[in-house]
Amino acid sequence: MNNGFAQIGSSHSGIGGENSFWPSFTDVMMVITLIFLMATSLLVVRNWQLVAELQESIAAERMATQMIESTSLENATLEERLANAEQSNSILRLRLMKKDEELSSAQSTISEQESSIASLQQENRAMQSSLQQTRDELAAANLEINATTAQSNEMARQLAQLQQQLAQQQQAGEEIRAELDSARLQISELTTSSTQQQQAISQLTEEKAQLSQEIIAYNQQLLTLKGEYETVKSQYEELIKPARSAKGKHIAQVYYVKDESGPVIRYRQPGDAGFSRLNLAEVEKRLAQLKREYGKDLYIKIIIPENSGLTYNEAWEFMRNLLVKYDYYYQE
Repeated sequence: MNNGFAQIGSSHSGIGGENSFWPSFTDVMMVITLIFLMATSLLVVRNWQLVAELQESIAAERMATQMIESTSLENATLEERLANAEQSNSILRLRLMKKDEELSSAQSTISEQESSIASLQQENRAMQSSLQQTRDELAAANLEINATTAQSNEMARQLAQLQQQLAQQQQAGEEIRAELDSARLQISELTTSSTQQQQAISQLTEEKAQLSQEIIAYNQQLLTLKGEYETVKSQYEELIKPARSAKGKHIAQVYYVKDESGPVIRYRQPGDAGFSRLNLAEVEKRLAQLKREYGKDLYIKIIIPENSGLTYNEAWEFMRNLLVKYDYYYQE
């Protein structure tokens, strides 16, 4: 006796004891069940693949979101020094150039992404409010500085807090770069996926470009913070060390502008009848010789006229580099 399932199409006893030519109802239902199970299996496998692709897309979107939220911090150096008080006109021009560059950057950002600029403007207003509050506190401290030395300790504490904030922003900037490298690696892996994943990569590329623009904007904000930090630091140093003065010093003058041909540097040192046009290497060579001769009696006067054609960063780096290397006031 055969104990297995009945074969499809096998002979069965029909109604009235006759053999039926057609398959039985059980055979038909068995075939339908097998077809249903196969179709269900294919749908389950396909749905599993779609869920896996969706999870990868969500992970990539989450990574991009984290990068956007992390771009509020930036790397900056903390040991730069402010130029001397006698060159306040040049410094004011530098700050005006900086404000013009910030305005140009803000206008460009407004035209590219209105939603992002709203958030940036809110953060900028909060930052300006904090900076204004700091200026007010410093103004009050200047009025009371002759009456008590306790204000000096308060300013030192504020300087320490600013240095700590800038250090945190520098660390966060390094984390941003690491996350950007990770995002680039994710993008290169996603290029081998389906058409939907390629579209997601294109969107991530656009978001990365937007992130770069936002990083540039945050760089400008950090430069603003650095300028305010240097201002506070200069005021603090004025309280604890004598003011910078050219009295009794040997004065070397450096005139710096930029025209269509490039940077123009004119130099005049004690004993020269007028200014000579030199390159930066020759100017530093002569200043180094003067430093060896006069030591802490060498005073560097840097002249940056209005409409010099220089950006804020170019003028600031040029001034800081020469003063820190050769001017008596900035020598340890």
